[in-house]
Amino acid sequence: MIEVGAATHAGHRRAGNEDSALATYPLFLVADGMGGHAAGEVASAIAVATLAELGPHEPALPALLEQITTANARIRANAREPGRWGMGTTLTGIVALADAHWAVVNVGDSRVLLARGGELRQLTTDHSEVQDLVQLGVLAPNEAAVHPMRHVITRSLGADDDVDIDHQRLRLVPGDRVLVCSDGLTDDVPADEIYWVLDTAAGPQEAADALVTAALTHGGRDNVTVVVVDVVGDT
Repeated sequence: MIEVGAATHAGHRRAGNEDSALATYPLFLVADGMGGHAAGEVASAIAVATLAELGPHEPALPALLEQITTANARIRANAREPGRWGMGTTLTGIVALADAHWAVVNVGDSRVLLARGGELRQLTTDHSEVQDLVQLGVLAPNEAAVHPMRHVITRSLGADDDVDIDHQRLRLVPGDRVLVCSDGLTDDVPADEIYWVLDTAAGPQEAADALVTAALTHGGRDNVTVVVVDVVGDT
């Protein structure tokens, strides 16, 4: 059994919100669109609408991955429209599977974080140029967090005909709290503050609202979207 909260805001510096979210069982996803004008908003909306077609029943993992591939193809096709060339989106989140596991899926630099047992653990790896440098040992994680190229991603839906989808299976247990978020949260709000909110908020909607407020308080430089999933019973 789960409880869910979700919140989004355009931020203080953006005219529109190019993020989209899906927070209906079994799909809990965030898509952070890019491409300028209305194109990023279109790409993220296509991604979540395509994945929503899988509900309301839990998919098998191959079907989930195939649907993400379909979303990529739809975005590529739609990008042929005037003003939409080069649009794309991240797609990140958790999905309840037919075999009683959950899938963590990721394309881009939105994130899934798990609060469990007094610790906050990042379950996804950013697909970005600075993360590549961290893995090569060229940059330290604290240097990557403020690097001017940290927003340059190396993987997205819409970028190529073929999309490489990071995925893993996950067992969730009662007491777990999962955060799915766009980088408008993690770029502006320190990890210890994110954990404090997740640890102290009474419910998932309170946590989601507080995290968006924190991003705005820290400057709100980007669109920010969060989905918080609480496991309150066996899943």
